[in-house]
Amino acid sequence: MIELTLMLLPVAAASGWYFASKHYAGSSVKSSLDHASYFQGLNYLVNNQSDKAIDVFVNLLEVDDESIEVHLALGTLFRKRGEVEKAIRLHQNLIARPELSQKARLGILNELGMDYMHAGLLDRAEALFIELEKHHEYRLNCTKQLLSIYQQEKEWDNAIDYGIKLDSINAASQQILLAHLYCERALQARDEGDLKGAKNLLKKALKVDSLCIRSNLTNAQFALRESKYKAALDYLLNIKQQNIQFVPVFLDMYLQCYDELNKPKEKFNFLATAEAEVESPIITKAFVSVLAEQKGSENAYVFIKNKLEQKPSMANLLLFSDLSLAKEDSSNAVLFYKSLSSLNYAKLLFHCDKCGFDSEKLNWMCPSCKAWGAIQPVGFLDSKLWL
Repeated sequence: MIELTLMLLPVAAASGWYFASKHYAGSSVKSSLDHASYFQGLNYLVNNQSDKAIDVFVNLLEVDDESIEVHLALGTLFRKRGEVEKAIRLHQNLIARPELSQKARLGILNELGMDYMHAGLLDRAEALFIELEKHHEYRLNCTKQLLSIYQQEKEWDNAIDYGIKLDSINAASQQILLAHLYCERALQARDEGDLKGAKNLLKKALKVDSLCIRSNLTNAQFALRESKYKAALDYLLNIKQQNIQFVPVFLDMYLQCYDELNKPKEKFNFLATAEAEVESPIITKAFVSVLAEQKGSENAYVFIKNKLEQKPSMANLLLFSDLSLAKEDSSNAVLFYKSLSSLNYAKLLFHCDKCGFDSEKLNWMCPSCKAWGAIQPVGFLDSKLWL
């Protein structure tokens, strides 16, 4: 309540200025009454009766181009405090005033649209913003809000249209956003049985953003469903070129392709390269397994021993303990391995570059700030330690 009272002080000041200007201009026929109302409003503020103060100041101010900003500020204050119903009621009452100028009416409609957005009344917000986007001064905000609405409603064709509009009128590039919108529409097309259309949409995604990992991943998933392992592997290798940090995320798909294609040598070389370039317990574990299978357990033992000496970690220690069992199959070695297994839990972690949101799950859209393509794999949680 105290915070609201402090935020209302500029409103009180504006009301006082407005009242004074009207009084000294001689345009008020109720100056004594207005004077009393103004000080009554101040009294409510002093006594932290903010709701009553708001009613006084709203009634004190005539609605015209000089006072409209004060009314709009009140509505914004309500909305920011989570009192969206009050904001809607205020703006609806304002819009009903017949004396409003066109400029004031448009400003109120824009605020009412924002109220509807915050209240989740997307249909009403959509109708207002479609009307308002015809006016140049509101075009940018309306485009952003309509884009947000169509994403929430999963109307991907409309979202793409407004993404393109936003890209044309905004200085910031919308390539990443558009690529993900094309990917979303591609999945929708797949679900509708239009696989050809889905693949064309994925091509558009890569055309607008050559670094769109999701497009290559989705193509790889399509190919795997059709048992086209060569095509799937090609798409996955494109991901490796785009951002090698994503290899651990989809490692099972890479290994599946190499196994189905019966390419053990290529699988070994792929893992060896990835292990050297990416610090990942997942890749290290897979490489050690393939190394033991193709080159012998002794080579795998020597490799992980050197790895452990160079970079001690619970994950590397667990692998070393596992291979040590082959050399010393004693009860102590078994106990050591089992104890480590219960302690170690290397989990891949993701981080949003925009807002700092952390997750153990890959989200194409950040659940926190709603940015597309901002979440990246950043490391592993290894026994509660960042690696």
